[in-house]
Amino acid sequence: MKRSLRLTHSDDILRVRNEGRSYAHKSLVLGILTNEITQNRIAVIAGRTVGGAVQRNLAKRRIRSAIQYFYNDLEKGFDIVLIARQSILDIEYHMLVSALKTLLNRAGILKDKKN
Repeated sequence: MKRSLRLTHSDDILRVRNEGRSYAHKSLVLGILTNEITQNRIAVIAGRTVGGAVQRNLAKRRIRSAIQYFYNDLEKGFDIVLIARQSILDIEYHMLVSALKTLLNRAGILKDKKN
């Protein structure tokens, strides 16, 4: 993920967590808040409840991979925070993608694809 597409400042992440809307799944939490720019910025977080450093990094890599699948289909102008929960390491990748799609649809930021 390009650096310009990342939400890197802790103040911005806290703003999304405190002022934004949250949507939860058993293995992932999505927080969103509108921003003043024409692109989305994304932060991926895995706390110590997920596990040690190796497990946290694996969880973040899986989330980044899953969000890249949807990035071009997202409405623009949002700061997005994705937080891993402990069960993220126990589910299969396609279930993670499905959970993320469900959260993005519930948040209303996934564009409708016409097939």
